Amino acid sequence: MNLTRYDISRSERQALISDCATASEAAAIALARCDERLARAEPVLAEGARQRGHAFEAQALIGLSGGLCPLEDLVLHDAGMDVRSPTREIARAAAIFDERRRLARREPGEILNPIALRLRLGIEGLEKPDQTDRATIPLVLAKQVAASWDRIGRGDEEDQVDDDDLDLEDERDHGDPAFAEIDALLVRTRKKLDAWNDLSSDAGRKNLILRDPAYDAAGRFEGWLAILEEGRGLPATLAAALALDAWLWLEPSERAGELGFALAATLLRQRGLAAAHLPALGLGLRREKFRWSPHQALTVRIAGLLGALSEAATFGQTDLDRLSLARTLMMRRCVNRRGNSKLAELVDLFVSSPLVTVQWAAARLQVTPQAVEAMLKELGGSLPRELTGRKRYRAWGII
Repeated sequence: MNLTRYDISRSERQALISDCATASEAAAIALARCDERLARAEPVLAEGARQRGHAFEAQALIGLSGGLCPLEDLVLHDAGMDVRSPTREIARAAAIFDERRRLARREPGEILNPIALRLRLGIEGLEKPDQTDRATIPLVLAKQVAASWDRIGRGDEEDQVDDDDLDLEDERDHGDPAFAEIDALLVRTRKKLDAWNDLSSDAGRKNLILRDPAYDAAGRFEGWLAILEEGRGLPATLAAALALDAWLWLEPSERAGELGFALAATLLRQRGLAAAHLPALGLGLRREKFRWSPHQALTVRIAGLLGALSEAATFGQTDLDRLSLARTLMMRRCVNRRGNSKLAELVDLFVSSPLVTVQWAAARLQVTPQAVEAMLKELGGSLPRELTGRKRYRAWGII
C-alpha cells in the first residue's frame, strides 16, 4: 500500500457523501449545540471549559499513541510545579497543550495558510536547491542545503568506499577483531548522520535535526493541501473528517503528527461550526470504540472520525455541566459575605483555570497568601481536589 498517495475519485466522493450523510449531520448538530452553549455561557465557565479541553486533548493524543500522561502531572508540569521528574510523554503533552492554546488565539485563516503551514512544518528546508529560487534564500542557507544534498546524493558508492577504508583502518588500529565490526558500525552511523545534518557551520549545528531524505515531506504536504481543497464543496464536518483522515494517512510531518487534529478542528472554526472553541477531536477518538487504521475502507474511516466529532462535542457539554455544578457548590459558600470579600473571585479562578496555587491566586486577587489560605479553608468540602499531595507548595484544580 502506497501511503504517500491519497486519491479520491468522483464516484468514491459521491459514495462517501451518501454513506456518511447521517453521521455528518449528527456530528454537525452536536458540535453546533456545544459551541452555542459555550457562546451563551458565562465567560468564566466558557474559558474554563476551553482550557480544560486543551488539557484533555493533549492527554488523549498521547494515549492514542500508546503513551501514559496523567492529567495531574500535565497541568503541574505546565505550571512549573512538577512533583516528579517529567517523562517524555509529559513533555510531548505539554507541547501539544501549549500549541493548542496558541492556535485557539489566532484566526483560522492564518493557521490554514499554506505558507504558514510550510514554515510551521519546516518543509521549505527539505527542497532541493535546484528546485528553489536562490534569490529568496540567504547564501549561507543555500550552501548548507547544497552540501547536505550533495552528501546524500552520493549513495551506495560512497558507502562502499567508506567500507573499504574502514576495513583498512580496522586492520591497522584494532588488535582485537571482536570490536572491529562495532567500530565500523559506529563510523558508518556517524557518516550517515553527517549526511543528514549540516555540521559545517554554527547555524547547522544549532538547528541539528535528523531527517529521512526519502521521506518527501513536501510531496505529502501538497497531497494533503489537495485534499483540503477537495473538501471545500463538502459539509463542514465531512471536510474536517476527510482532512484529518488524509493527515493520518499521508503523515506530512515526521515530528508533528498530532498537529493534524488541531488543523481539522481549526477547519471547523473556519467554517463557522465551532466559532467559540477548538474542538478536541483526539479526545473524541480516544473515547470512541473506533480505532483508525489505514487498512480500513475510506467510508469506515470517515464514519469513525465523524463519530469522534460527535463524542467530542458530547463530552464538551458534559464537562461544561460539571464545571457549572462545581461553581454552584462553591458559590454557596459566598452567600452573606461582606461586600469586599474576594471569595467569589477565588471561585472564578478555580473555574477558569485547570490549576490554582496560593501564590498565583494571591497575585491575581491582590491579597496576601495568608488571606488565600483562609479563603481556602472557608470553602470547606466544596474545595477542589489538591493535586500535589504535599504540605507545602500545593495546588488545587477541577480536573
